[in-house]
Amino acid sequence: MLLPKRATTLLVKNSTPMLSLVYKLLPNRIEALVIDHFINTLCKEFIEFNELDFMDGRLVEVAITDLGIKWLFAKTNGNNPKDDRLVMIDDVNKKADVTFSGSLNAMILMASQKVDPDTLFFNRELMITGDTNLGLEIKNLIDQFNISLLGKPIEKSLDLWSKSILEVQNAEKPVY
Repeated sequence: MLLPKRATTLLVKNSTPMLSLVYKLLPNRIEALVIDHFINTLCKEFIEFNELDFMDGRLVEVAITDLGIKWLFAKTNGNNPKDDRLVMIDDVNKKADVTFSGSLNAMILMASQKVDPDTLFFNRELMITGDTNLGLEIKNLIDQFNISLLGKPIEKSLDLWSKSILEVQNAEKPVY
């Protein structure tokens, strides 16, 4: 383990204010490049096999509520389907067809695939608003993401972070 358990627990408990500050200082261009890389790495195979065609002409918003982050995504449609990709839209006036919103912890648990999105939804930690059919298709896609494509450091970080979140959540649950 890289950090002692106590330090990891403190980092997880304080991640929201720390990341909120980092996010405010992060230039938009760098944010867009990082998000673009991660989302297209995870979706590359789905795009190659036309499994994202259901997103044609649709806008998807991801909101991390406790950080005040909102990302809007669309799928490009080029002349060559192999050139299609997901892009982040920088137009605040556009309305999403579906919105996934939740806390940072809920998004980490979903991204790490330690907790099923359905469980997060039924526990009211993840909200899906708008076109629910589109939301379900995207949720099913998220379930199939191969996190290892992001590289060992990201995969290990998500694993450690999500395990720590679950430990903190379990420690805070009242015992009856």
